[in-house]
Amino acid sequence: MRRALEVLLLGLAFGSALGQAGCQSDGRPWVPPEEHKVKVVSEAAFARTSGGDYIDGYLAEYESEFQKRRMFMALEIVRYVNGDRLLVTGRFSGDFVRMASGDPALDKVPVFEVEKARPNVPTAPDIPALK
Repeated sequence: MRRALEVLLLGLAFGSALGQAGCQSDGRPWVPPEEHKVKVVSEAAFARTSGGDYIDGYLAEYESEFQKRRMFMALEIVRYVNGDRLLVTGRFSGDFVRMASGDPALDKVPVFEVEKARPNVPTAPDIPALK
């Protein structure tokens, strides 16, 4: 009976550890994806993050809390051009890249890992006809 209890507790501890590892594979808590309307402001770039990873993507601008902000969109497939407007869904990775701006110093730009990207084409509003 005691042996069965030990095996059961060991299995419970092992299962709990696997569950934690699956839910938090990089040690950070799960964060729901964010959606942003962005404008691509650079051509495709190959950059190195502060963590030492190399990523492909674009420098983009978006608006948050009535302020223009910049992000580096990490994408698997690079097929957009400067000036494209996109609706992107994903998460900020907590990492950043150093990108040149107008100043001599390099800016720290947060990395946004894109899960979905699609063109943001505004539609005309429905205006009723005059009678």
